[in-house]
Amino acid sequence: MPTDLAVMTMEESGVADGRLLVVCKDDRSLDLLDLRGGRSLGVVLSSGVSPHEVIASLDGTIAYLPVYSDAPVGHAGSDGRAIDIVDLVEPALVRTERIPFAARPHLPQLGSDGMLYVSAELDESICVFDPHGMRLAGRLPTGAPQSHMFAISADGTSIAVANVQPGSVSIIDLREGSLRGVVNVAAKINRISFDAESRMAFTADQDTPRLAVIDTRDLRVVDWIALPGLGFGSAVTADGERLVIALRSTSQVAVVDLRTRSVVGVVDVPPRPQSIVLEPTGRYAYSACSEVDLVVEVDLERLCVQRLIPTGRNPDGLAWAPVPPSVAAQTH
Repeated sequence: MPTDLAVMTMEESGVADGRLLVVCKDDRSLDLLDLRGGRSLGVVLSSGVSPHEVIASLDGTIAYLPVYSDAPVGHAGSDGRAIDIVDLVEPALVRTERIPFAARPHLPQLGSDGMLYVSAELDESICVFDPHGMRLAGRLPTGAPQSHMFAISADGTSIAVANVQPGSVSIIDLREGSLRGVVNVAAKINRISFDAESRMAFTADQDTPRLAVIDTRDLRVVDWIALPGLGFGSAVTADGERLVIALRSTSQVAVVDLRTRSVVGVVDVPPRPQSIVLEPTGRYAYSACSEVDLVVEVDLERLCVQRLIPTGRNPDGLAWAPVPPSVAAQTH
């Protein structure tokens, strides 16, 4: 960890009113953090070993927490077959749903159609659930193994899926419910994000410090953006002008100008930042630093670390959740 970074306890902040959900893999748990109020809302234990990723409902009342495995992607281990549904109003595990036929559910995402999409790595597909009753509504084959992470375009028409090793990206047409094609990118990739215009997807080469720019309509890599270190999780700001990316090999968070496709800022953070989550105003970025059990809060305007927040063991997946309406009403 850089010597000028000290662990700060939670304190009140000027961030948007919301919660940060943090998956702590070694604790099999979900940490719930009130960032504006500067306090922990509690810890929820998952039903199995071990969750990696999480998403919250649009109203902030429920979180979906797939139980993945005790092993990394591509390695032998347990095969989770459950999605835990967590009540964010009164934090407690309320029920567990079983995924039929699909093993190792990993990343959950909510589409603009209101459906819940979950990657099913060993089934080489994205499973589609109706959140009302958690009924399985469909299955979208990816045409490749190790379909670990994915992103849904802002216009709700496409999914870009990162297939870790073979290092390819599957493009799924949500209007047709079919696979449009698979784009070869590098020997190994991991996480992926979409631009604000729903055209370009971004994924980092895990062997060379560079970021692929993939045209999801033409199904090809159209450019490479040089990075200061090996990239991992990324997110595009709401205005579509910048991409924020975690650099695990150099323990940094970088900001990329998408007009010039170049890095315009770098912030030193604790070791091994993972995913990137942006709060609604777009000023602050969050990443879980897995080796030191912290979440880092980066001020993207001043390009500095704002807070370091202690978490459970081996934090990984993050999600932003709005304050549930009933809770907001009680505090005003």
